[in-house]
Amino acid sequence: MTAHFSEKKRLMTTTLTAPYLYYNKAPNLSEQATTFLEQANSFFDQQDILKTTEAYKNALEAAPQSPELMNNIGAILAAQGAIAEGAQFLKRAIETDNKCVGAHYNLGTLFISTEMSGPAREELEKAHQLDLNSAPILNNLGISCLQGGDREAAIKYFKEAIEKAPAFDYAYHNLGTTAFDQNNLDDATEWFHQSLERNAANFATLNDLACVLYLQDKVNEAIPLLKKAIEANEHYRLPYHNLGYIAYTKQLL
Repeated sequence: MTAHFSEKKRLMTTTLTAPYLYYNKAPNLSEQATTFLEQANSFFDQQDILKTTEAYKNALEAAPQSPELMNNIGAILAAQGAIAEGAQFLKRAIETDNKCVGAHYNLGTLFISTEMSGPAREELEKAHQLDLNSAPILNNLGISCLQGGDREAAIKYFKEAIEKAPAFDYAYHNLGTTAFDQNNLDDATEWFHQSLERNAANFATLNDLACVLYLQDKVNEAIPLLKKAIEANEHYRLPYHNLGYIAYTKQLL
């Protein structure tokens, strides 16, 4: 079967960066700071980001030297798009405790979001040295390598992430995306299927596997996967684009 690689640039796929890390507990906190942190944890579980941010700030006011709390504020600000302010808190956390693995990891992840591959890799390598068994760190380290053009290192880190955590679907997905970028559709298909075996609701994998199928003229298989991706996450924009492109190209409107 001939793959239509000429259409590949019209489709939208993505790698998966593991999310920011937050500390639910921190050592040597006062009773007041502990109470605020517990409130923040509760608000976070309720997905109330504004109240979570405020509670983290209150906790830090009560324990201004806590690197864990600096990390939490930096991460949640970065997640809201306040990149510069978030980075300041993460750097403060590292200055306070250079062994704060979460701050190194989060700062590296923040750098990935701004495509600063060199600083991202540097911080994530520091995080990896502090926690050799973390699959999210290895995954994001692989992303930073991809951004920097070091594909071999990226593949090595993704596979190491799988060794550390065989159920971690992000790394399988990223190996699939890496194969897809190299026009290796057979390997991409295999890695995407393994990702979905671990997490059938991985919306990015559903989207990217649909792109592989479309390039192989399997439109009737691709479209249901794109619809499943939207069902899994209605805010994820890539499958909307890909559905629109396929509908227009195949005159399905």
